[in-house]
Amino acid sequence: MPIAFIPFSMRASVLDDHRRTFRTDIERMTDGHLRWTPLDMIRSTNTQAVFRGAAPKGPHTATDASLSQYLQDRLASENIHLDLSVSIER
Repeated sequence: MPIAFIPFSMRASVLDDHRRTFRTDIERMTDGHLRWTPLDMIRSTNTQAVFRGAAPKGPHTATDASLSQYLQDRLASENIHLDLSVSIER
């Protein structure tokens, strides 16, 4: 049975204590390193990046806040620390 994916847009902002790794982190996010959620970078600066992506449908895709927390937790497990704001495309 195919898995349904929920499209979303996401703004990632640098955390002060992770400023040095921000560019490396966003590059890791778009180079296929994260196999669990495909992401495309739309634009970026040295402190923020905007992405479009898709997440597998589940309890974590019920609200923008739950998806944001899910993504932050998954990224932290990959040693990527960012402040995220997410908007699910409805």
